[in-house]
Parts: sequence; C-alpha cells; structure tokens
Amino acid sequence: MPAVINIIIMAVVFTAILAISQSLYWAWIVRREAEQREIARRLGTMAEDQFSDLFRDHAADAAAQALGGLGLHLQETLDQADSQLMVGSLLLRMAAIGGVGALLALLLIGPVGVLLGLVLAIIPYFLLRRQGKARARRLLEQLPDALDLMARSLQAGLGLNDAFRMCAEEMHLPVAAEFGRVFEEVRFGRDHREALNNMVKRNPALFDLRLFVSSVLLQRETGGNLIEILENISNTIRQRFLFDAKVKAMTSEAKFSAYILGSMPIMVVLLIALSNPQYLSPLVEDSLGNMMVFYCIFSYGLGVYLMRLMSQVEA
Repeated sequence: MPAVINIIIMAVVFTAILAISQSLYWAWIVRREAEQREIARRLGTMAEDQFSDLFRDHAADAAAQALGGLGLHLQETLDQADSQLMVGSLLLRMAAIGGVGALLALLLIGPVGVLLGLVLAIIPYFLLRRQGKARARRLLEQLPDALDLMARSLQAGLGLNDAFRMCAEEMHLPVAAEFGRVFEEVRFGRDHREALNNMVKRNPALFDLRLFVSSVLLQRETGGNLIEILENISNTIRQRFLFDAKVKAMTSEAKFSAYILGSMPIMVVLLIALSNPQYLSPLVEDSLGNMMVFYCIFSYGLGVYLMRLMSQVEA
C-alpha cells in the first residue's frame, strides 16, 4: 500500500509540474503575441481584420447560458479581465485545480484536508478578479491622457468618432482597446449612445468613465463646449490621483505596523516548530487539532479581509 501511495503522489506531482510548465510557456507566448500586436497597432501595420479582432465582443458560451446568473457573472469577470477564456474553459481549470488539491490534501493531511484542497478551485476566479482590477486601474490611469488627446483632436477639427480612433491608434492598451471598440461599433452602424453604454458595462467599477460617457451624451443632446468638458474631467481625475497619493503617504506607517503585527502569529508558529517540533504535533496528528488549525487559518484570513475593507478610503 505505501508503494501505491508513493506512485500516486509522484504521478500527481509530475502532472502538476507539467501543467505549471505548460502554463508558464503559453503565458510567455501570449505575452509575446500581445507585444507584437501592440507594436503593429502603433506602427499602423496591423491588418484590418486583426484590428477588428482586437475589439471583438466575447460571446457567452453554452456553459455561461446553462449556469444562468452565475454564468453571466463569470462571463462579466472574464470580460473585465480582457481574457480570451470562455466560461467552460474556466470551469474546467477550476475543477482540475480543485481535484488535484483535494487529492494531495487527502494523501498528506487526511479526510479533513479535502475541504481545504477543494478551496483551491477558486484560485483561477480570484486571479481573474485581480487581473480585472489591475486592468481597470491601468485604464483609469490612462484615461486623463486619452481625454486630453481627444480634446486636442477636437480642437484640430476632427469629429468625435475620429477622436476615438485617434486614441485607439496613439494610446496604449487597455484604453486604446476600449476607445477603439467604440469607434468600431459606431463605424459599423451602432449609435454613439449604445456604443458608449457598452463601454461602461464592460468597466462597471470606473466612476470616472461613467462620468465621461454621461458628459459626452449630455453634450450631444443639449450642446456645449465638449473640449472644455473633457479638460475638466481630465483635471478632476488627476486631482483624485493626487489625493490618493497623499492618503497612501499618510497611512503608510500604520500599514507597515499592521503588516508587522499580522506576521507575528506566523513567525511565532515557525519559531516554535523549529525549536520544539513535538509541541505542535497534536495539531497535525489529532483530528481535533486539524480542525483547530483550519479554524485559525479561516479566522486569520477573514480578519485580514475585513481590515482591508475598513482601511479603504473612497476618493
């Protein structure tokens, strides 16, 4: 029996290493292709079908439609992260990671560790959420420069849709993709209101983007100086960045203290494990000890999450 367990563990480890190496390889390939497309777009050598493919909408697959609200939420998460995955592929990756984690936890910890292994299935979802937040942050950082470019384009006599195209050609991703998608939709017959509202739906967390869209739509209905409006929105966003920087500078000392205090339980456990390993053996060998460890990890993670929520400052 021990020989069979060793073979299973070696097979699982080999599969995990192979999967990780393949993921790293394809991530490198995707990054190189994205860099090449970006260079071609900036140089104006990208073909028309490739340029249109950059701004193609993600269609919901059968898995998203079958899951209903949950599937739509996963599809929105993929769209916000600008991922080429479909909901079905995401679910397969989550199931594979959860299965491997549960098997390893069963072999190393016991039946109690199966639940901890299944928790690993949500790692791809949280990585996508993190990727979506990072993309939204980059888009917000690029938005003031894009609005200034639009204002200068309008001053030069270009139309609104040509100003969107100018941003798509001159700015970096992801703001170039969003503005370019608006240009493509309008060029193929979609109304400005619908195209701009679709951009807001793809980025629901950006209040400044909603403000920009509302201002443009209101100006098109009631009139006004759109150039001045864009410059005011750009200046407001930059002032908010300045305020955020001041808040981070004023709270950096308190955050550093929180990091030190939060790492103390982990450091104490490591010191005890190094100095007297038998002292912590009941936590590993006894089922009640395993439950206590799981409860401590859950409580620690929940406390860190709640403190992060309480420390966030709305600009």
